[in-house]
Amino acid sequence: MAFQSKWSQEKRAELADLVIAETKTVAEVSIEYEVSRKTVNGWVQRRKRQLGIPGSPMGGDRTLPPAALRRVAKEKQGRVAAERRAESYRSELEDTKTQLERLMETIQGMQVTLEYYMGQRSPGRVAAQ
Repeated sequence: MAFQSKWSQEKRAELADLVIAETKTVAEVSIEYEVSRKTVNGWVQRRKRQLGIPGSPMGGDRTLPPAALRRVAKEKQGRVAAERRAESYRSELEDTKTQLERLMETIQGMQVTLEYYMGQRSPGRVAAQ
């Protein structure tokens, strides 16, 4: 004798799709439709198998609540922003190093010129450098 569910296959798939799409959590579906979480988890796992989506290795659905998903997304955005800032700082550092090298070359040239005009360097020594 087969068990008769009060929910059709289509309705179970629709509710599982809400969880899979992270529109609702297992707990929300369970409360709203008065079905145990274990049953909803079973629907989600069955639907994932039908769709070819890998399930959790621990069994059951490990979908995070919306607040946690928002926190994870916000943290990811923060990491991406930090990586962009770091790349920008690296680029600025390279530009600054290049400018510093050019300034050092200019200062050395000015030092040679100053020594020449102060009589500390002979014209022959300038050409050798």
